[in-house]
Amino acid sequence: MSRGRTVLAAAMVAMAAAAPAPLLAAGYERPAPVTAVLAATAIAAAAVTAAAHRLLRGPVAVPAGLPAAAVVLVALAVWSPGPVRAPVPAVVDAVLHSGPRILTTAPHPPATVDLLAFPVLAVWLAAAVATALRRDGRVLPALLPCALLLCGAAALNPEATEPGFLSVALLGGAAALALASAPQAAPDTSRAGFALRVSAPSAARPHRRPLPRVAAAGTAVACAVALPGVGAAVAMPGVLEGWPVRAADPRGQGDAPDRPREVRNPLAYLSGWAAAPDVPLMTVSGPRTDLRWVALAEFTGPVWLPDSTYRPAGAVLPPADPVPPGAVSTSERISVRDLPGDWLPVPGIPTRVDGISVGHDAASGTLLSADGPVTGRSYTATGTVPDWRGWRGTGAAAASGPGFERYLRLPPGAPAKLAGIARSAAGDGSAHQRASRIAEYLRDSYTFAPGSPGGHGYADLAKLLVPPGRKGGGATSEQFASAFAVLARAAGLPSRVVVGFGPGTGGDTRVIRTGDAVAWGEVYFEDLGWVPYNPNPQKRSAVPPPSSQSKGDEGTHFDKDAPGSKAGGAGGATRSSEGGSSTVLLTALPLVLLLFLLLFLVGVPILRLPGRRRSRRGPPADRILAAWVQLLVALRLAGSAVPVSATAADVSARLAAELPGSDPGGLRRLNTLVNAAGFGGPVTADDAAFTSEQVRLLTAGLRRTSPLPRRLAWWWNPRAPLWALRATRPAPTAKRG
Repeated sequence: MSRGRTVLAAAMVAMAAAAPAPLLAAGYERPAPVTAVLAATAIAAAAVTAAAHRLLRGPVAVPAGLPAAAVVLVALAVWSPGPVRAPVPAVVDAVLHSGPRILTTAPHPPATVDLLAFPVLAVWLAAAVATALRRDGRVLPALLPCALLLCGAAALNPEATEPGFLSVALLGGAAALALASAPQAAPDTSRAGFALRVSAPSAARPHRRPLPRVAAAGTAVACAVALPGVGAAVAMPGVLEGWPVRAADPRGQGDAPDRPREVRNPLAYLSGWAAAPDVPLMTVSGPRTDLRWVALAEFTGPVWLPDSTYRPAGAVLPPADPVPPGAVSTSERISVRDLPGDWLPVPGIPTRVDGISVGHDAASGTLLSADGPVTGRSYTATGTVPDWRGWRGTGAAAASGPGFERYLRLPPGAPAKLAGIARSAAGDGSAHQRASRIAEYLRDSYTFAPGSPGGHGYADLAKLLVPPGRKGGGATSEQFASAFAVLARAAGLPSRVVVGFGPGTGGDTRVIRTGDAVAWGEVYFEDLGWVPYNPNPQKRSAVPPPSSQSKGDEGTHFDKDAPGSKAGGAGGATRSSEGGSSTVLLTALPLVLLLFLLLFLVGVPILRLPGRRRSRRGPPADRILAAWVQLLVALRLAGSAVPVSATAADVSARLAAELPGSDPGGLRRLNTLVNAAGFGGPVTADDAAFTSEQVRLLTAGLRRTSPLPRRLAWWWNPRAPLWALRATRPAPTAKRG
């Protein structure tokens, strides 16, 4: 292959391998740098594999470049480390955990090495396989690995929602370069694994240029190879957007590992805080808005529980879906003084968090610090804050059906009067009207009593609730929010409880105290999302005596034996110390197996390198005999071993039987040269070059005609180096073919 055509071939492979990069990068916090990294990986893989192919022909050049891929990952670990900071351990951690972390990470994560290892290795392998195919003369098949990766990125990446015009341009350019770099002369059948005799061109037979129809057929085949990737990049994101059988986001198919943590129910703090309302919790700078802290959707009867699946997220979080009416993007700078638990207060529906690593629960919108308690931490949170003022709920329907059963579920053991109170309080009408009446019933029938005992389960609600029209007692927002959500579910409205904080007191920088903590209820409406309802009475009652306050301060703790009593962790970002030794063993075992596999894939072909080098360097006789040893090893790899006593003529006869299409004249000359080299006869450098080329052709033919298992194990048979060491020179013979 000429130098110009070699450059075109390398550019073709690099462009084809870089084509999936824009679609693979979609969904990261900053797609542009990820695209650049993947494109650079494609170029490096093509260059490294091409260099390895000069020494190791065939597919063995693909794993030979894996050490260079490891160097790329080390560079990424230095540039953007993940949970593990040291570069080499970070690469090991990334290789072992990249796939699971991608599946358990919220959309738009940062481009850390543990989240880039999987796409980087995918692009590297695609480029390496394409390079090996192209250098073996398979021009059009070289496009297939990259086109398949492009199709997979377009179909399976849920964040690839825009047409990939850049990917189309790169793949189309690669197809054009494939045609430009294709050989114009007669095909080299030796590259295909067999040897055919081709008569030398005669002076009377001028060289024929390819016919137009041949060029047209080549163009059609190239387009047929490239068009699936082109169609996937352009059409698939748009078509699959509304396609009912599109693959679901795999991140939602499994639960992220949780980090056990003993904490109080966030709702249980409210009664104690209401009794001591002046304790500073945090300072906030920004617009005066309420802050959401924790959403609780699971009611067990005794308590409300927050969701427990938090996936590691980057600074950018998924946008609000659906977008509530009058939504405004608001940013707050929050400095936490003393706030229990790991939950982060945020304005509205969070869309971005800077200054702290978080886990994100997509179902509730709750954020959790990935680094432990938030006390003493500062961060900036941006959220979509809706404006429900003036909303009348006309035509709005409460959501129902699959996915909303959990928001309608009431466990057994409900007080007998609960259903009757719910029917009477809700009345008839639209969903919004019924929810509004329940909130109004709670606001008008009760009083806010700051020192009331804590508790919000069935037993506490049975003591608090009275039929509509009668005056009830006093409680805090802990009980009123729980009562609203339970009554709404009893009335057929999907509901949950949310704990948050009021705007606080002060100017530009405000102080939020324990007295600003509040809980409310929410109902889910189709095409609107969660709509808040305030069930808290404005009328306040006197503070109860200290004996009652002590009970309220106690709050409601998790029952250690109850299911779900431990709050969820941040997607397994950290682990408990229990079972540490077993975790080390489980991590070390795959690592050891991976190292053995890499040593096997790279080490066995390397052990065969000395024989190849001896066949290309040194005196002609030594080169001929080294090439002959390679041919004997190839016969054994093909399952056609010859006895030790066999002469060169016997081996040639076996080759003629195994490869009927081989050149008899070439076999006779090969027999003569091997005997001459073995017995000290005169041989030249041209004879050595002929022997090396003939051995290469015969070896390729033996591999091509071997059964599939032998072809797959051809380059990695560990016995081949031993066979080469044991091979001896041909026995003396007088036969000359």
